[in-house]
Amino acid sequence: MTAARTRALRMRAQRLTTPARSLDELLRDVLAVQAQDTAAAGLAVRARTTGVAPADLRAALAGGDVVRTCAMRGAVHLLRREDAGPLVALLGPVNVARTRRRRLELGLDDELCARALDGLREVLADPLPRHEVVRRLAEVGVVLDPTTEAPAYLLAYAANRGVVCAGEGTYRLVGDGSGDGSGDGREDGDTRHAVAELVRRYLRAHGPATVEDFTAWSGLPAAEAARGFPVDELVEGEHGWQLPTADAPDLDGVVRLLGPFDTFLLGYRDRGLLLDPADEPFVRPGGGGPVPHVVVDGRVRGSWRRRDGRIVVEQFGHIPVSELDAEVESVLAWV
Repeated sequence: MTAARTRALRMRAQRLTTPARSLDELLRDVLAVQAQDTAAAGLAVRARTTGVAPADLRAALAGGDVVRTCAMRGAVHLLRREDAGPLVALLGPVNVARTRRRRLELGLDDELCARALDGLREVLADPLPRHEVVRRLAEVGVVLDPTTEAPAYLLAYAANRGVVCAGEGTYRLVGDGSGDGSGDGREDGDTRHAVAELVRRYLRAHGPATVEDFTAWSGLPAAEAARGFPVDELVEGEHGWQLPTADAPDLDGVVRLLGPFDTFLLGYRDRGLLLDPADEPFVRPGGGGPVPHVVVDGRVRGSWRRRDGRIVVEQFGHIPVSELDAEVESVLAWV
């Protein structure tokens, strides 16, 4: 399989060449949209849908049809309500274990975290912004220093336990808040089945991709991630595994403006097919998360930013002007 063919398949899998007609359709296919930055999450939705407006995303979050919570790698994602529970049950314990040392450094020991979960169930009768959550937790005996990272880590812990999720600037209980997402009682066979299903969902949204790509995207331990690959159901090529039914038309001048933290780049450990290493400093300055970038036929060819109500593009590869203009208009209409 050629590199161009792989890029075409990945663009189609990410719904960047076949836009979804609804938010539910999008999340059913791509599973998750990274959303620690809500504006960036909206840009990711815009690039992958047609006929979906910012108000639709806000309504889905407010109504609970879309859940914003910790998932892969502990990062915040948009998920369908029906996908959020199983993902948190699988990945929450991994995320909790990974961040325990930092929680302890912030004074969030196991006893305080347990009391905090009870406190959150008590104070979150209605959605509240973070500062109000911190204030009300203090009233029930769970005191957090708002000048530190303690509130953020505590709320992430609660999200990984399946007790809370985030809205647009607020936090609320998941259901009645009774779930703890601990994964206790899960048999090894159940875990392997859950990981195998996550592999299928990942490849549907990102394939072709390697085991290493999946491991980096999911945040699962490498051995556990590898055991989940149902090799007999997949087709292996030069650039990784894919579902046997995957197909896509060739690309010819397809331009997409993607926001920061977009899964187009963050869905893979090896991004060499999508981003020339020589251009990486323009897109990931200082090695951090990607800044807004311009994708042409599956390769990053520029970066962009908003300035004074306009979109300013820094080009380091060929970008078809007519396609770029259409994308700029779409972004300005969305934001």
